[in-house]
Amino acid sequence: MFGQNSSDFPRSRPGSGSRENDIECRKVGSLDILTELPSGRILELSLENIVKNLVEDPTSTHEEFRLFLSSMPTKAFPVSVLQNAVKVTNEPPKGLRANIRGAFFGLTQQFFEENILGIQWRKMVFGVCTFHAIIQERKKFGPLGWNIKYEFSESDRECAMDNLNIYVSEGSIPWTALEFITAEITYGGRVTDAWDQRCLRTVLKRFFGRRIMEPDYKYSESGTYYCPEADTLTEFRSYIDQLPILDQPEIFGMHENANITFQMQETSALIGVILGVQPRSEAGGTGKSNDEIVYELAENILDKLMDKLDMEDAKRDMFVLDKKGRMNSLTTVLLQEVDRFNKLLGVIKISLINLQKAIKGLVVMDDKLELIYGCFLNNQVPGQWEDVAYPSLKPLGSWVNDLRLRTHFIDHWVRNGAPRSFWLSGFFFPQGFLTGTLQNYARSYDYPIDQLSFMFRVLPHYRDQNEVAKQLSELKFGEEMEMDKEIPKIKDGVLVHGLFLDAARWNDVTNQLSDPLPGEMNPTFPMMHMEPQMSFQVPERDYICPLYKTSARAGVLSTTGHSTNFVVASHLPTDTPSDYWISMGTALLCQLNE
Repeated sequence: MFGQNSSDFPRSRPGSGSRENDIECRKVGSLDILTELPSGRILELSLENIVKNLVEDPTSTHEEFRLFLSSMPTKAFPVSVLQNAVKVTNEPPKGLRANIRGAFFGLTQQFFEENILGIQWRKMVFGVCTFHAIIQERKKFGPLGWNIKYEFSESDRECAMDNLNIYVSEGSIPWTALEFITAEITYGGRVTDAWDQRCLRTVLKRFFGRRIMEPDYKYSESGTYYCPEADTLTEFRSYIDQLPILDQPEIFGMHENANITFQMQETSALIGVILGVQPRSEAGGTGKSNDEIVYELAENILDKLMDKLDMEDAKRDMFVLDKKGRMNSLTTVLLQEVDRFNKLLGVIKISLINLQKAIKGLVVMDDKLELIYGCFLNNQVPGQWEDVAYPSLKPLGSWVNDLRLRTHFIDHWVRNGAPRSFWLSGFFFPQGFLTGTLQNYARSYDYPIDQLSFMFRVLPHYRDQNEVAKQLSELKFGEEMEMDKEIPKIKDGVLVHGLFLDAARWNDVTNQLSDPLPGEMNPTFPMMHMEPQMSFQVPERDYICPLYKTSARAGVLSTTGHSTNFVVASHLPTDTPSDYWISMGTALLCQLNE
């Protein structure tokens, strides 16, 4: 699209290295092409000046003069240039059929048909292309597909093809080396999350491995997707054209509920855009104005939330030291939780009081208050609160109610001592609570804490924190909750509740994981006993199930290789191979989005 004199801009047209040549192009109507432009502020300012001169002085430009520009995606690209240009983008094809077809139209007959391995070679090439399409399309399912959306590109597939061609050139197939290079280097080099790496290796097994050479091997249970027993590139292309336009979740190894998740995410994104661009209009007639709505909402939030958590009201026996002068580790965890919640409550209270004053005209409505005002109208949690809060994807109304339950849970712990079952979702930092539990066990038995891990035992009890809060509010001094009488007393470890399953459900009859019911997105998970064990070995049949704070699953990558959203890896009994649940994206969640 564009081009002028600048040594920073590489040109693909010969002789386009000086201002005189660029002016000559404009006068005689030649082409000037700038390719692979550098990003940054220099690019932004230079291009803006170039386009500005072209637009403001059209008489000096030949009517057949054309200016072309190519660039990688960059946030620094000047908006004014885009507004004055015809934009062409090259995006990866959507859908498995389009993706595989694009890959096969880039292959030559010589490369595909003339190989010493014959049909084995064609099965491997088709498997790599299908695998590449699968990992691309899994992104549409959000966290069920990948915790982090990776930008797999065509160069990854081409690199995998080149490695394949090199390693089988002697007529043998070194599967171990090929699987490792493809999973850990060619594609795995882009994957930063440890659970995504596990998923990548599992997906690769279905499309690229020894078993794809078996007769009548199918990629999916329905038999719709498979590698055709054909010899020519034309026959493969014909088969690809017959594949379904709409991809069913089964080819990804997912449950039919995954489509519902995808549609909900698309809807949420659309609603978010609409909310972001809608004008702020005052209600007409007898309806409330925006100021009245926001003021009342601020008043309601102030009424629902306590001012602070006070450790002065704590039971004295929580601070009793052991024989070595050490405080109970869970008391330390409680002190830290109280500090975090008090900081959050303080920020909320001050911002709401200032917002009410600004609406009355007593103080200036600054940028921060303006953002809170807009978030209230859109039922969103203000960013100023999120910066000091725990991870959450809930809208404002649910978020405030969740915070009220959390502070009530901590306050009851402070006043009455540790509960029989801990609401794991109610912690600001649940990882600290689990570490404190391990530390208490290590001190009790003089075990090294670095050799301790949890054994997870699922109990036949369900507990909803709203019901817990209701019973606690009606409880008289010295009484025990009815629901506490039902659960067993434990010697070591802790009982936890408040978790949810994603892409699975708990079968109370068989006491193991089962497929979710159609339309049941996040069923409640039963109470669980987390008991520390020395050098514990997870049963081979159990599924290693990650526990996350929110359904986003992604967070900041920590030094452990896990996301900060990750809490702990549990193990759950199942009679289905673990690869089945890994492909489904099955995980435990501390909280839902609503």
